[in-house]
Amino acid sequence: MSNGELPQPRKRPRQQRSQTLVQAIREACLKILEKEGPDRLTTQRIADVAGINIASLYQYFPNKEAVLADVYEERMAGLVAQTEGEFARIHALTDQGLEATLAAIIDLEITLLLQLYQMYPDFYLQYQQSLDIRARVNELTQSRSNPSWEQWFPDFLRRHRARLRTGDIDTMAFIARRSLDACLQSALAERPQALEDPAFRQELLNLLLRYLLR
Repeated sequence: MSNGELPQPRKRPRQQRSQTLVQAIREACLKILEKEGPDRLTTQRIADVAGINIASLYQYFPNKEAVLADVYEERMAGLVAQTEGEFARIHALTDQGLEATLAAIIDLEITLLLQLYQMYPDFYLQYQQSLDIRARVNELTQSRSNPSWEQWFPDFLRRHRARLRTGDIDTMAFIARRSLDACLQSALAERPQALEDPAFRQELLNLLLRYLLR
């Protein structure tokens, strides 16, 4: 049983040659996942596709799970960087309308989750606590003196206070955030195909609006 901590490599590459080798291993892992599927992923297959001796792979990774963890870390770093542009778009929507902004938030959350889940569903579900993309995004935004998701969302709701029902904004923001989180996590575990359905996304938006609005 996993404790939620990602498998670790044996060592990190330091020289250019070893960095190139490890990158070839990552790319081979991704190629197998995308073209052959998770069932075909083994350390031997990764080595074959990377064009290296399996002993070279074992110098850096003890098993395929450690390779996957490294690939996921690289993918998450890329997703966090891409998210900056989406933040700018969402911020531009905040004064235009509550509905449009909430819909954009839902789309962003689902897009990030799906990109990680679809790489290797079983692996992601096993280690999703360590693969918390929102936590990584929060780290980036706060490192640049921007508010975290938890701080930003109630401030966003206050901009639309005239349309909201009576209630404490901070409490309403907390319940809305947690409700969205719970729905997304439950769908990921039980009905992952629903996350790609526009009707499901609309129902999530309806849920938030019915709770928040007068």
